[in-house]
Amino acid sequence: MMTDWMAAGIRKLLPFIVILFCIGTAHAQFQIEVKKHSNSIYIYESYGAYQGGKVGANAVIFVGNDSVVVIDTPWGNDQTVQLLDWIDTEIKKPVASFVITHFHDDRIGGIDILKARGIPAVSSELTAKLAVENGIAKPDVLFKNDTTITLAGGKIEVFYPGPGHSPDNVVVYFPSEKLLYGGCFLKDASTTSLGNLGDADVTAWPVSLEKMKKRFLKPKMVIPGHGGLEPGAIENTAKLLDDKKD
Repeated sequence: MMTDWMAAGIRKLLPFIVILFCIGTAHAQFQIEVKKHSNSIYIYESYGAYQGGKVGANAVIFVGNDSVVVIDTPWGNDQTVQLLDWIDTEIKKPVASFVITHFHDDRIGGIDILKARGIPAVSSELTAKLAVENGIAKPDVLFKNDTTITLAGGKIEVFYPGPGHSPDNVVVYFPSEKLLYGGCFLKDASTTSLGNLGDADVTAWPVSLEKMKKRFLKPKMVIPGHGGLEPGAIENTAKLLDDKKD
């Protein structure tokens, strides 16, 4: 039998239960979008609820000879299932691994699905450490800083420029396409904001950006973590950081 004090306690907890439920399902209402860039590269966008609005997150699918590598998970489990279903239906090749560029939810939010399906998640040691510290499952394959990975029959360069948007942000370069995926380390060409700075190091970010520019001199295409794909992401990121100093 439920006593009056037990009932009162449940009534007090109900608002918190509703809030937690809404947080857990906040990203489930969205549908991913995938666009073909070349025979080897697809760019997909997942979505999240952020500050009362809908925000898109860009990421990359690399199609190799006999398998697929994805850079970053979608924004949550539901959209990760959508993406894996799309790859299974449209590309019809197994997913060899996911490469995670930093520990925020728009990059690693679907890792539980990867764990459940036995798909390896690759990240830096720092990203794995920060993931665990924030209650996120630890990626499976770790590297210290920079690495060249041969996956799905193609080379993928992972470069750690230094702190910026987050302490652990890495960028990914596809030599065969001369395509640079900046993730959240790079802002899109038209934005007027550096975005979420909760884990950012705006003092180190310009120095890290210069390191990245020296490493990858003339990419044909640059993909920022959010926003449009028009040219100018590197330049606009530098400008926004310069404005921040003032």
